[in-house]
Amino acid sequence: MSAEDLSPEDQWPLPPAWMWDCAECIRRYEAMKHAQAVIAGLTAEDPGVDWDVTDSIVGTQIDLGRHLADAHRGSLPDRDPECRTCADHQASVERMEERAPDLLPGAVMAAEEHRARHLFAPPRIVGLM
Repeated sequence: MSAEDLSPEDQWPLPPAWMWDCAECIRRYEAMKHAQAVIAGLTAEDPGVDWDVTDSIVGTQIDLGRHLADAHRGSLPDRDPECRTCADHQASVERMEERAPDLLPGAVMAAEEHRARHLFAPPRIVGLM
């Protein structure tokens, strides 16, 4: 399957130029893409191969999202009004502000990590975390 055969929901976006000015962004982005290539190769050779998703593709995406949320918070995109997960995270932040302020930092970080995923993950999978 070529890139032209993919729907817009499945296409990996080109990260913004400012990410390429950060050595840590580059390192983590390359680690994520490498993990994807390795797993794609393994599953192409043997569709029944056993691999730990949390130790590879998902883990590297979480790692990159956390770095972006920590180091580049001001450059993250705004909440996407069309994204259900953005809305869910915003509602969670609002609940924490009101009911459990001690849990607010975690809710804010989760929301920011999700917003960061909009920079580098296909729309189809952005909402999964």
